[in-house]
Amino acid sequence: MPASPDLYRHAGVGLQFAAAIGVFAFAGYWADGRLGTRPWLLLVGVLVGFGLGLHSLVSKLGARPRPGDGSKNVTPPEDNAHR
Repeated sequence: MPASPDLYRHAGVGLQFAAAIGVFAFAGYWADGRLGTRPWLLLVGVLVGFGLGLHSLVSKLGARPRPGDGSKNVTPPEDNAHR
């Protein structure tokens, strides 16, 4: 059974999320070592990486409606009562 394209898309987004956390955590760890502020910059790096990774994840996966959920991209009718 071949894998669906959504599987690869979701796996890629998950890896990007993990990479964002890892890169910013490493940058915080490195900065802590240089400045002697352990563990504060590491924690800031993890939080920033989590926030940016979550933003990327939501922007890539949150805009797509699920098939069969009944929602359609229909503009609401104009409200002529307030004119």
